[in-house]
Amino acid sequence: MKAQVGQYRFGRHRNMWGIWLYIAVNESGTCAKFVKDSFTYEDAVKEVYRLNGWGEPKKLYRKF
Repeated sequence: MKAQVGQYRFGRHRNMWGIWLYIAVNESGTCAKFVKDSFTYEDAVKEVYRLNGWGEPKKLYRKF
């Protein structure tokens, strides 16, 4: 998935999972604003799907 302005993403943030909002995307990189932390991977995935308007994820695959 390519980064798009206004879209949310998640990833590791210290010892939790963080959620960020893309605010700038160009050919040299991206800039994202931190939104919140989630305690579990599943909570982070569900929250990003909800914020992006994608509905509920059918299956959760944990990739590292």
